[in-house]
Amino acid sequence: MQSSHSVKLARLKLLCNKDHAMEYDAIVIGGGPAGLSAGTELAQAGHRVLLLEKESFGGPIVNIEWLNGYPRPGEKVAGAMLASEMVKQAEQLGVEMELAEVVEIEPYSGCISVSCADGRAYTSSVVIQAGGLHSRKLGIPGEEEFQGKGMIHCAMCDAGLYRDRVVAVCGGGNAGLIEALYLARFASKVFVFEAQSQLSARPVLQARALANAKLEIRLGEKPVEIIGREGVTGLVVENAATGKRETLGVYGVLVHVGYAPTTGYLEGVFMLDDSGRITVNEQFETDVSGAYAAGDVRSGSPRQVSAAVSDGKAAAKRAQEMLASSQR
Repeated sequence: MQSSHSVKLARLKLLCNKDHAMEYDAIVIGGGPAGLSAGTELAQAGHRVLLLEKESFGGPIVNIEWLNGYPRPGEKVAGAMLASEMVKQAEQLGVEMELAEVVEIEPYSGCISVSCADGRAYTSSVVIQAGGLHSRKLGIPGEEEFQGKGMIHCAMCDAGLYRDRVVAVCGGGNAGLIEALYLARFASKVFVFEAQSQLSARPVLQARALANAKLEIRLGEKPVEIIGREGVTGLVVENAATGKRETLGVYGVLVHVGYAPTTGYLEGVFMLDDSGRITVNEQFETDVSGAYAAGDVRSGSPRQVSAAVSDGKAAAKRAQEMLASSQR
């Protein structure tokens, strides 16, 4: 009796045969600005495009209150509004969009297969990897246990749940202070913990945070345990210099201690740089024929929305050239 893997392999070999049409001309992985712009560009050119996104279409900009200077210089737009507009445009142009976690990419002669955690698998001539970044975790006791029970993933989404309560933000970078300042509109107090001896956020954000009476910034202290019963009720923090521990009463914890590229499953498939981002050339091509990378996930990305959109369009245009040449 054939194993499920051998059946899948036989199916892929058949589909990748030059005499059989691919299921899609292109598969885009990631539904943020880079992925949406790539999918839109390809669909507008008449290609069959499938876009796969693990969590929510629009990507992390959905959680950004305001984007300044994009898409029009001197103006600002709500992140959720821009995301909604980009998703709508992609759908109107015929991009097929599905929620799915991609767990494997396999290059074959003539095509690339993309497999998802739920067992679905697709084939295409082109793959554009725009999976972006994910937030790093603290890796401390209680962090997993209290997911959905006091772990705050989005200040703009969840702040109202913590009205007149004490919450904690772990991380003193730009993202951490932006979230802390938003939470302070609702919470009675916001602790901000930074393990280093100084904040790393932009000076203007530091000034705003220091001027906000609801924020208490604790430098040189790191969380070591999240405690509670039905939900979060406290946070144990440790002083880096003395090792002394203190338990503080908090009812919500938000973590912003940096980002990591979503490329763990791509090791051995694409060439990755030291940070785990996908190495590309000036045309956004990876070392795998027919595979491209765009946005925050590619090596050298400046991590800006405008750059991600530009990346997506450029990768899609290069992919169009490859598709055109393969059809001659």
